[in-house]
Amino acid sequence: MATFKVLDVRKIPSPDNARVGKMDNLVTYQLDPFRTYMVRIPKELIEEADITEAVKKDLEAIERFTGKEFAL
Repeated sequence: MATFKVLDVRKIPSPDNARVGKMDNLVTYQLDPFRTYMVRIPKELIEEADITEAVKKDLEAIERFTGKEFAL
């Protein structure tokens, strides 16, 4: 099981047209000293489960292409 550390949580204006005037949470998290990422959670109030789910989805998207080689 992988672990991560939350480094920071910031409220930012939502860039989503459907959420104009609302705030999102920008979560900065770290897997290890060399891998630090951010994920945006479009919710005014967040819980641990929201952060865990967002990080899990983010990592799945990242790992989909990590290590792949492409020909030009």
